[in-house]
Amino acid sequence: MTLLSIPYLPLNTQNTEKLPLHKIENEPWKTGRELSCAVAFSVSHHDEGVQLRFAVTEPHLRARKHKINGDVHKDNCVEFFIAFGDDANYYNFEFNCLGSVKGAYGKNRYHRKFIPIGLMRTVADNLFIDIDNRLSGGGIRWEIIVNLPLSVFSYSKLQSLSDLDCAVNFAKCGDALPAPHFISWVKLSGEKPDFHQPGSFAKASFEAKRVEADQLL
Repeated sequence: MTLLSIPYLPLNTQNTEKLPLHKIENEPWKTGRELSCAVAFSVSHHDEGVQLRFAVTEPHLRARKHKINGDVHKDNCVEFFIAFGDDANYYNFEFNCLGSVKGAYGKNRYHRKFIPIGLMRTVADNLFIDIDNRLSGGGIRWEIIVNLPLSVFSYSKLQSLSDLDCAVNFAKCGDALPAPHFISWVKLSGEKPDFHQPGSFAKASFEAKRVEADQLL
């Protein structure tokens, strides 16, 4: 059963902002504090790759400009997981609100290879970030739009995403925040926080490109 159909949209920030957002709200590892973070995502694909949008509202920001493939998860961090077809391995990508990026590929948390720095630099150089700290309730809202070109999936031989099946998850964390949290789109389990559970990823499918797609929005 396909839980998420990923639409084809020409590469365009305005198009991405019109897509409906999916809430990320499963908290498998509760910390004993009331969850004060709200996060949602949208995802689409285009001729050259995948585009992600994350919208986050939370009370604290802790973000540092890390080297590529650094400890992004300690900050206000959003994360994307994807496995293509019947590949037993999967990719994970992490982003913070300053545009630090991390990407890796492997079969589990412990057996992973980083995405080459040059490819991840291309991702970092093409982020769109917006931060608003003037919310009436005192929180901070930040959004990030990420373009992942096909080349960044460097351990797969991808010519196109159209009609391709995959398995995905989306997550939000902040290990070193004043109020750490670990939130997942799909339901996960385990004694300790661990988003690296490919057996629990949701089935998804990239919609086929339609000739008239350029005129849809």
